[in-house]
Amino acid sequence: MRVLLVNSNVKDDLLAAPPLGLCYVATATEAAGHNVSVVDLCFAGLGGKRKLSRAIRSFQPDVVGISVRNIDNVNMLRPVWYLPPIVKLTELIRKITRAPVVVGGSAASLMPEEMLRLLGADYIIVSDGEESFVRLLRALERGERPEGLPGVGMLIDDKFRLTEPDLNKLWTGFPDLGRWVDLRPYRKIGSSYNVQSKRGCRLRCIYCTYNQSLEGSRLRLRPVVDVVDEVEEALVRHQPRIFEFVDSTFNDPVDHSVAILEEIIRRPWNAEFTTMGVVPRNLDDEYLDLMWRAGFRSFMITPDSGSDTMIRNYRKNFTLDDVLRAAEAINRRPFAAWWYFMIGGPGETNDTLQESLDFVLEQLPRRGRPVTNIAHFFLGVRVYPRTRLWEIARQEGFVSAQADPLQPTWYLSEGLDIDQAIHQMSQAALKCPEIYLGFDEGLLMFSKPAGFIFNLLKLRGPYWRYFRAANTFGLKTGIRWIVRPADVAGMVRDALERQGYEGVHVSGGCARREATSV
Repeated sequence: MRVLLVNSNVKDDLLAAPPLGLCYVATATEAAGHNVSVVDLCFAGLGGKRKLSRAIRSFQPDVVGISVRNIDNVNMLRPVWYLPPIVKLTELIRKITRAPVVVGGSAASLMPEEMLRLLGADYIIVSDGEESFVRLLRALERGERPEGLPGVGMLIDDKFRLTEPDLNKLWTGFPDLGRWVDLRPYRKIGSSYNVQSKRGCRLRCIYCTYNQSLEGSRLRLRPVVDVVDEVEEALVRHQPRIFEFVDSTFNDPVDHSVAILEEIIRRPWNAEFTTMGVVPRNLDDEYLDLMWRAGFRSFMITPDSGSDTMIRNYRKNFTLDDVLRAAEAINRRPFAAWWYFMIGGPGETNDTLQESLDFVLEQLPRRGRPVTNIAHFFLGVRVYPRTRLWEIARQEGFVSAQADPLQPTWYLSEGLDIDQAIHQMSQAALKCPEIYLGFDEGLLMFSKPAGFIFNLLKLRGPYWRYFRAANTFGLKTGIRWIVRPADVAGMVRDALERQGYEGVHVSGGCARREATSV
């Protein structure tokens, strides 16, 4: 069959990511004997529809697959909803071809029925797509009814039917990103070549979808040699500047990641690495030294809070002492480390928020240290179905029975005063360039000129490592709040009202606004 796969993700800023999952599926589909073509719309801009139209008309696909990476940008202070343009893409595909439309990707796995109905697709693939999609193609090619295939969902008599995916094994091929997509625009913006060493997450964080909808709770580890062979092959074929491990948590289990680091060190070549996620546990001197010897120069770390209370409430697998020890060890080395903090989970108060801010103010400023730390604070926690936080949010009135889970939905502890919280974070950011707030994401609009300059100066990626320098410049010049909304607290309350919340945040906000107007 002729199979056209479409990357619908158009986030083309400094955090742009090559479509790893789609490339896995493309490789598996071709290995099964099908003729595969990939259309990457990430950097197509306004010409995306023309690019897709030309591809459909020239390739004449028997099946069109659309990969949907994200529903929204998970940022209450700078919200972007990605689905409306993807609906229009599906409508365009329907006008040009009668080929069945199949939706996949991480966003599709989060809310499969809602996504299938919104996009008007024929089928949806949940979780791992390499085998599920190939099985679906085999059934369509034979004219068989695909009902009952693991990981495949569809509407039958307007009722959604989904057979649960098989998450007990892992497809073993290499995705070869550079073969399916043009990596040059990604390199210009500072993006990495993505690699995955495992799937599944055994952690039990109350807000997370990895161990539920996306990859399951059972760890499926790739053979260490296979992982490093893939890196070596990509290094020879595509010469990427930097590789990024995109596991949900690279250092869990720690012995598997140690084996990968040691295998990289044994190879005769050198490469630079980063990773989108490590947890503070086990980030000691010995492990960090091993990362450095393997070629890691940066990583993202997810403590979520600097409060022991909130770390427990989020059900993390570490303690505040682990976070402190990790910070001390990281600060002794010239890494670039991006720390993530979520403000507003169950039990959050202005006191626990201050504990997180105090942790950053005490532990993360440079003060002669070789490290470059960035502390990214999100206000509000995104809520997804099938998580523990979804149930808490329903009980407390943040999610109504009629809620559309595809719409960005937030939890914000009623023990947190919104106005005071915004004041606390803003005051900390005014004296600490390491702090990056949610609304600062608006600065990503300058990604392309920034990427051009960084490339011209041959600066090391990933380019988020220069956010601290940008904040320092903003503080010195007085333009730190260049993208700050006029009424941050009002925007937060409006978001809660739109999702049907009627609790103290909204009533208290209304009372304050009335008092101000009088």
